Parts: sequence; C-alpha cells; structure tokens
Amino acid sequence: MSESRFARTLRRVRAMHTQWNQMTSDLTLEQVNYHEREGVLPLAFSLHHYVLVEDNTVSRRIYGEESLWERDGWSERVGATVPSVTRGTPIAVAETLQFGDYAAWLDYQTAVFARTDQGLANLPDERWDEVVWDILPAQLKGGFLDLVVGDQPVCLGDILDVFVAYHGSRHLGEIEHARALVGLQGVG
Repeated sequence: MSESRFARTLRRVRAMHTQWNQMTSDLTLEQVNYHEREGVLPLAFSLHHYVLVEDNTVSRRIYGEESLWERDGWSERVGATVPSVTRGTPIAVAETLQFGDYAAWLDYQTAVFARTDQGLANLPDERWDEVVWDILPAQLKGGFLDLVVGDQPVCLGDILDVFVAYHGSRHLGEIEHARALVGLQGVG
C-alpha cells in the first residue's frame, strides 16, 4: 500500500515541527520580544503569525471547530499585545507584538502541533481534493497559495500543504535570522 498524500504532508509537517521546537525551546521572553528597530519584526511576530495560522487552518478545515487560541483563551494566557497578525496587518502594528508569558506560548504551540499531527494522521486521502474555495479569496491574491493554485479551485490538500508545511518552513528562516539578532546560533 502506498503512502497517502496526507501521510506525506504529515512527514514534512512533523519535520518542520521538530525544527520549530528546536528553534524556540531555548529562547527567553526578552529574546522573543526583542525589537531591533523600526521595520524589523520581533520573534514574537513570526511565532504568533505562523502558529495561529496553523491553528486556524487545522481547526477550521480538519475539525470544523474554532481555533484553540480562541476556544481556550490562549491570548490572555500568553499575554499577546496584538490579537492577530494576518496577511495585510501593517508592519507598524506587527512590530509591536509582544508576549507576556513565553512558557504559556510554548504550551500553546505544543497543543497546536499535536492537534495538527493527529488531524493529518487521521484524514482520509479522498479529502485531499475536497474543494474549499471555487475561487481564491481576494485577500489571498498575490501570496504563495495564489502561485500554487492560480485560477483553479482551492482544495483541502492545497491549503494544508501551503498554509501548514510550506508556510511553517518559510517562517523557520525568519526565526533563524532573528535568533542571530538576539545573539543565538542557528539550529541544525
């Protein structure tokens, strides 16, 4: 029996989650909140932006539920100073994002990654081609998903591959660069 498309995505996502955890496990609250200068985003941005996108995508598209962030009150527990940093959020707003409790953030991140892994592991392959949008929403035009799907309908497999696997890998690069700004080395 050959490996399903979701199983292949899960392999990539688990590898990305492993690197993500390596990159974030030794950070301090001060390092996460460090703001180099105007126009440069803090580590808190990369963490918040990506993990909330993964949480929202998986919660909504796999489970048909609200995100863990909303359901379990993680914004208050983490003490995030900006509720959401999605595509289109002005840089001047995104660069003010800070956390109050980094240990709480790591607990949230762990919960999101575990839920994603479980969800991908249990998805039947026939859902890969399930149409989510006939036409890409306007706010997503010009982004990576737009490059992947073009004028085609957007399927569940496209969304999970792009919003979880590729998007997470992209932000790993930001985290690695930001680690250097706070005096840390990259992670293997």
